[in-house]
Amino acid sequence: MQTWIFLLLCNLLWAGNFISGKIAAGEFPPFWISLLRWSIAVIILLPLAFWAKKINLKSIDRKTWLNLAGMGIFGIDLFTLFTYSALQYSSPVNVSLISTLTPAFAMLFTALFLKVRTFPRQYLGLLLAIIGVLTIISQGNLTSIASIQFNKGDLLMLLADMSWVLYTVTGKNVTTLPPLMTTALSSLLGVLFLLPFAPFIPLPTEAITSAGISSIIYISLGASVCAFILWNFALQRVTITAASISMNLIPLYTVVISLFLGQSFQMSQLVGGILVLGGICCISLPQKKSMPLPTIEATGKNITLSSVKNLIQTDNTL
Repeated sequence: MQTWIFLLLCNLLWAGNFISGKIAAGEFPPFWISLLRWSIAVIILLPLAFWAKKINLKSIDRKTWLNLAGMGIFGIDLFTLFTYSALQYSSPVNVSLISTLTPAFAMLFTALFLKVRTFPRQYLGLLLAIIGVLTIISQGNLTSIASIQFNKGDLLMLLADMSWVLYTVTGKNVTTLPPLMTTALSSLLGVLFLLPFAPFIPLPTEAITSAGISSIIYISLGASVCAFILWNFALQRVTITAASISMNLIPLYTVVISLFLGQSFQMSQLVGGILVLGGICCISLPQKKSMPLPTIEATGKNITLSSVKNLIQTDNTL
């Protein structure tokens, strides 16, 4: 129960990230949003991580460092860069709805590369989810898909979804570190990977307002420090698919926040969102397993009603 509460809070914070990210994307380049977000987060996370549990960095094995580097590249860098780039061209609701495709990408990835068994119902769910996303991207005009000019932001969010799956897979492999330390070190590595590009990307300081600065602060503290600690804590206790299911709440949270802020909501977003969520449910719900029946060995004696009754009473699977 505690784990699922953490996931609910985590996704609420990420829903706020789409709203604040839209504001920040109007004033900061996506690169600088990512760099500022995680630089502030690292300043807070590293002292907290070492205060919570002193760990000798030299004791961390090479495989763990490689996984932490993968988390830094896919989740800290690429995911945030694609997300904030998407918010420059698309609405927070669209971006959040497309983010729910993450479990579908997780299913495909685990089926193709990790050889996890999939079922026909899951492929049906994948088809529904794709139709739902196309409904959102085409604004409900599916007949013109072949000739439509897709919103660049919606396509960038698809790349963000793929990056998040890779972040989650690499994060699942880090089992020897506490969640706080995992988040801190992967964030630090993500910042170090971004820093060499900073001198080549200008920051238009004259266009920055108090609203933009407030958005960066929320993104850094709420959507980074708090949300990622909650996510990595939960990831050590539930499966990748189960954690991904919880991300279906992000569009609901985003829609509620957007409506509260007076933003509009289109019918195509509603229909597409229902299709996506329905498809994700088909993908994510556990497969019903057939229950094995007890066997009766042949003894040469007649099987009586009383013998069957005794067998049923002693077998707890029935």
